[in-house]
Amino acid sequence: MKNWVEITIHTTNEASEIIESILLDYGSTGVAIEDPTTLEENLHDDFGTIVELNPTDYPDVGIIIKGYINELNFDNKSFNNLKNELINLGKNINIGKFFEIETAIIKDSDWENSWKDYFDILNIGEKFVIVPTWKEYQNTENKYIINIDPGMAFGTGSHETTSLCIKNLEKYVNKHDNVIDVGTGSGILSIATSYLTDGNIKAVDLDKLAVDVAKENFTLNNLEKRIKVEQASLLTEESSKYNIIVANILAHIIELMIDDAYNLLEDNGYFITSGIIQEKKDELLEKMIAKRFKLVEEISENDWYSLVFTK
Repeated sequence: MKNWVEITIHTTNEASEIIESILLDYGSTGVAIEDPTTLEENLHDDFGTIVELNPTDYPDVGIIIKGYINELNFDNKSFNNLKNELINLGKNINIGKFFEIETAIIKDSDWENSWKDYFDILNIGEKFVIVPTWKEYQNTENKYIINIDPGMAFGTGSHETTSLCIKNLEKYVNKHDNVIDVGTGSGILSIATSYLTDGNIKAVDLDKLAVDVAKENFTLNNLEKRIKVEQASLLTEESSKYNIIVANILAHIIELMIDDAYNLLEDNGYFITSGIIQEKKDELLEKMIAKRFKLVEEISENDWYSLVFTK
């Protein structure tokens, strides 16, 4: 039975965005926020940040950020590295004098059903609707349906970064394009791409769990023979060229694949990047341009950015 490490961080609103990004980098399945200001709002969440509305959960000062990581992927060394990284962050940003980090173990049986409450049917982009397998959906608007069972390791595509990627896929994928989805996660972007092109589609992820989940989701959408999926480290094992390379991963990981992406991108193709926070955008853009990429478009939602490049 798999258990989950719940990481609880008491910090400031100012530091929340970058701490969320750091938690995701360490493999958190998602991020929960307990911000007392939300008690005064009529909040409807469409973006995958989970907000509990029980007043007793909220701190008197600052906010609580919670991340959830598979116990197999998070040990004492990981915790100490994370703690030290956050303390070092405090040298440049106010993390609060009240800053505190602690962990707890959540049994798989407790998580098995409760996590589903956080996911709902989601319209995304102009053409798509993401439907968790436990939900019923009447397709009255003739949408492209993406059926997803993320398990407990991956979200259902509700985060801004996924939304931005799908919007750009709608704009830039042509009918016969060959596409590779780097860091596929639950496979949502590859499934969306299958509606947009009859070309070859490949999905890769370094995490074996992601590869297994993606395969299951491809089967749910009758795409197990349509999309090739492999466990691989970014583009290091690729030799084929692609019209579209899409990578919904964090900025510093995108930096590691700049050279390979340039070499593997067809002339007049597009490199669609996402998962970029505002503080990292200009640095990444500078490095991409230095490698002769040309910026085509920049779009954002809630301080998350997607940059589209060509060569």
